[in-house]
Amino acid sequence: MKKPLLALLLSAGVVGAGVGAPAATAAELRTVCTAGCDFSTIQSAVDASAPGDTIQVQGPLTVAGTTVITKDVTVTGSGGATLTQTANAVTVLVTGAGASLTNLTITSDVPYPKEFIQVGAADVTISGNTVFGPAQALPMSGWVTNRGLVTQGGIPGLTVSGNTFHSLRSGAYLNPNGSGLIEGNTLYNTKGDFLIDNANFTFQGNRPGDAAQPSEWGFVVFGSTEAGRYPSMAALSAANNGMSAWDQRTGEKAVVPLSAQACKDDGWKSFLPSFKNQGQCIKFVNAG
Repeated sequence: MKKPLLALLLSAGVVGAGVGAPAATAAELRTVCTAGCDFSTIQSAVDASAPGDTIQVQGPLTVAGTTVITKDVTVTGSGGATLTQTANAVTVLVTGAGASLTNLTITSDVPYPKEFIQVGAADVTISGNTVFGPAQALPMSGWVTNRGLVTQGGIPGLTVSGNTFHSLRSGAYLNPNGSGLIEGNTLYNTKGDFLIDNANFTFQGNRPGDAAQPSEWGFVVFGSTEAGRYPSMAALSAANNGMSAWDQRTGEKAVVPLSAQACKDDGWKSFLPSFKNQGQCIKFVNAG
């Protein structure tokens, strides 16, 4: 005897509502510290995690090698969380699409010619971190090539926001065809804050940091970059609080004064585009 259609639909609805269906797994918080936490290394916490989990680093950690974030997890810092690299290696490699790295301080015991963070996946978020290298003697041209952030080519959807990068050969090296949003970061004491190698990111609200330790350049657009990308260094500088910008394709440079004092004592002669006199320079600064 056939069941009525309504009975069949109701029966299917009951099964669909969860009879025999697996229950959703709640995201977990996993702690990492030198002693007394769930794990003593970030890598072991990542390996034990499921997508959606949060890994919280507590206090200082010494690392000797590369931590690979392979999953869509959030690795975040709490209570003065600091990672100190002690080997010639990338400190954190993010290969899990959707992963986040937030609120950490990352440095090394000595300068190593490696990046602290490398991103090789889509839709990654890097936010609220402080990344810096040990002091190196001037000139910057002799510095070890340590970098705050390096992107692998072609990654989409990257968000880099609210970080501080300083005392590095470069803040970020951006490889070809990566895309996303880079905003609200503070950078200083680098040879180049953002090195753009045919990348296609949107930059807004980034700013120079410590005026006593300026970077040599805020933005450097490499000659390999497509013509339609970053057509105006003046506009790039204006969108990022007057950070300097150099287009190696055309030679265009934007170097603007960030204070009225910088205009004085013939300082007004050093900026690009140029000013006619000190008063015009000061007026530019006052106009914001």
